[in-house]
Amino acid sequence: MNVLVVTLVAGPALVLGQAGDVNKVLADMRAALGGDKLAAVKTLTAVGRTQRTSANGTASEADMELAMELPDKYVARTVLANMGSMSIYRNAGFNGNGVINETEMPPNLTGGGGMIMVRAAGSGAPGQTQSPEQKAALDARLMMVAKKDFARMTLGMFGSSFEAFPVEFSYAGQAESPDGKAHVIAVTGADSFAAKLFVDAQTNLPLMLTWSDQEPLVMSQTSNRGGGPGGATPIGAGHTVQMGGGTSFTQGSGGTPPTEEEMKKLMADVDARRKEAEAALKVVEYRIYYSNFKAVNGVKLPHTLQRSIDGTPTEETTFDQIKINPKIDKQKFAVSK
Repeated sequence: MNVLVVTLVAGPALVLGQAGDVNKVLADMRAALGGDKLAAVKTLTAVGRTQRTSANGTASEADMELAMELPDKYVARTVLANMGSMSIYRNAGFNGNGVINETEMPPNLTGGGGMIMVRAAGSGAPGQTQSPEQKAALDARLMMVAKKDFARMTLGMFGSSFEAFPVEFSYAGQAESPDGKAHVIAVTGADSFAAKLFVDAQTNLPLMLTWSDQEPLVMSQTSNRGGGPGGATPIGAGHTVQMGGGTSFTQGSGGTPPTEEEMKKLMADVDARRKEAEAALKVVEYRIYYSNFKAVNGVKLPHTLQRSIDGTPTEETTFDQIKINPKIDKQKFAVSK
C-alpha cells in the first residue's frame, strides 16, 4: 500500500484572521466533487474488496459493500471470516434511530458441525441473559460506532454534515507535503468526535482524514483439537476467540458444541482478558486516505480508501462499482431486533 505523507505545519498564526475560510474551502471542495450533481445525491451503493494487512505482515482480501440513503440510512457489509469457499458476513449500520448489527451465516457451513457466534460478555451470548439495560447500552455503542464510520466515509465523498451524525467545521490552517499544500479543516461532533480533514489546495479534492483514538483491541485464542502442524489449529477444526469491534467464538466440526457451563467459563475468561488488554491500550493516530477519484454521473468519488494506524498501513478498499441514486431494497436497512 502506498500512502501520502503529509506534514502538518498549521499554527495559531496561520489560523488568525482565517475563520471565514472554512466556508470557501468546503464550497470549493463540493464544487470539485460535483456541485449541484453532488447535492442531488440521495442514495449510493458501492461494491468492492478490501485488502487487510495483519500485525504479522500477512495479507487477506475480502468482498465489501456499502449502501446509504441520505441523510439517515447506512449499512456496510463486510466479511467477518472466511472458511474455504464460504464466508461469514457482518452487516453494520443504522436506519434512523435503529441499529443494524447482523451476522450472515451461509448454510451447511461446517458440514454437519455447529457454529456459534457471540459478541461479548453481557451482549446476549449463550449462557448469558441480556437485560434490557444491557441491550440498550450495547445498541447505543454500536450505533455510535456506525455513525462515526458513516461520517468518516461521507466526509471524503461529500464534505458535508448529515442529519444522521451532525458535525461542525472550522479552519485549522494549512499542511504541506512534497507534492503541495492542503487546507486543514477541523471536524467535531457528538461523543467526542474530533478529526482533521485535509483538502488539496490545488485540486480542492479531499486527501485524507486523521483522528486520535485508542489502538484497536485484538485478542485471539486457539486450541489444537486435531489441529495442524506446530499446534496451529486450522479454522473449522477448533475454536477461535477474536476481539476487535466484537467477539466471536467458533466451534468447528472437529469437536462437540460447548456446554452452557463451558461457554460461561470461556466468556468470563475472555471478558477478564479483554479488560486487562483494554487497560494497556495507548492512544494512536488513525488515517483514511481518499484517492483514485472517478466521475460517476457527474460526481467525483474516491474509489480507493487506504487506512493506517499509528503510521502503519492496515487496509485498502477498492470500489469496483459505485452507483448514484439507485433504488435500494428497504430490507437492506432492516433494523436488528
